[in-house]
Amino acid sequence: MSSTTVINPNKKVKEAISKTITGIENNPNAAEATFKVSSNLERGFQAEIEARDFHFTADEPEELGGSNKGPNPVEYVLGALAACQEIAIKAHASQLGIELESVQVEAEGNIDLHGFLDLSDERPGFKNISYRTTIKSNEQDAAKLQQLENFSENNCPVLDIIQNATPVNGKVHFVN
Repeated sequence: MSSTTVINPNKKVKEAISKTITGIENNPNAAEATFKVSSNLERGFQAEIEARDFHFTADEPEELGGSNKGPNPVEYVLGALAACQEIAIKAHASQLGIELESVQVEAEGNIDLHGFLDLSDERPGFKNISYRTTIKSNEQDAAKLQQLENFSENNCPVLDIIQNATPVNGKVHFVN
């Protein structure tokens, strides 16, 4: 007879985050991480993207000339913000001893296509982004909940990327 050990997902998160914190405290250089993706535009506006062992597609909706085979890049940015908020909240809640039933983020952004289409001096990126986070928990300690809110606003890498200028170094190469 085999037995199956069920690990509490909150305990598993707390253990993983605690181990990472301890590792970085013991070796501050371990905090440096590099993330990489590669993308190849295959047909129309359909980009095939690889990140680690994952493959996903970005495409434009049909009304913008795409084939609607996946979210477009700006939708991925909004999705990255939403997921990063959820992950940051869960990670910090585990360290604060807050049990979460669920975390949901809805995000939206407005773009003026004049900039993308070079029809004006309007910038091509988001003019504004808004998000709403809903956390379901039985936690009653107002101080802990305030700490969690502060962590979500100040420790989310994607929110930081969107809110602050990040140096970007890139070059276009032409090959025949």
